[in-house]
Amino acid sequence: MTGAVVIVGVAAQVIVWRLVVRDRLPFWPATAATFAVLGIASLVTGDPSCCREMEAATAVGLGLVSGLAFFGATRVVVDVATRQPSPYRAVHDVYGRSRETRFVSALALTLVIAVPGEELFWRGLVLPELSRATTSTGGAFLTWAAAVGVSAAWGSAPLLAGAVVGGALWTVLATWSGGVAAPLASHLVWTGLMLVWPPRAARERVPA
Repeated sequence: MTGAVVIVGVAAQVIVWRLVVRDRLPFWPATAATFAVLGIASLVTGDPSCCREMEAATAVGLGLVSGLAFFGATRVVVDVATRQPSPYRAVHDVYGRSRETRFVSALALTLVIAVPGEELFWRGLVLPELSRATTSTGGAFLTWAAAVGVSAAWGSAPLLAGAVVGGALWTVLATWSGGVAAPLASHLVWTGLMLVWPPRAARERVPA
């Protein structure tokens, strides 16, 4: 049952993301609904743990610190990269999705539904399943690779880069702490700050 949920969940994300890219589905409702269903399915069929290897407060604290550090590093890299026209437009296009709904709604859908659902699925369900089927290291690598592959369906370099680096960070946190508390805290901090304090390319008008 759990394996079927993993397979269907991965396929569903690829299909929904491609439909969003082709403007067949609205971005915010589609992503929120997809991760809501996957998060609930992960809770029902799996057994996501908070943190088997450390105290909950330690795991959350580690997640918060790593999220802040990741945000700082991301802003530096994005600000440097977007000095070039192509990365500038790519980042601007990603944030252009925010204009499809009110900012408060987008923030709530992301932090309350999408991010928790994503962590419950990838780090709470897929990672333990693949780790049991292989090894701890093998499961972590396969989980990261699968998540990156799914993110490639967006066809967006900024989103893929975020999946590559962020996915690696959150998978390591989940493996190290033994649960979803640390990666969830890190993911929430990073995503929340990226939305509340977007890079220059997201705030300015694209140059002709």
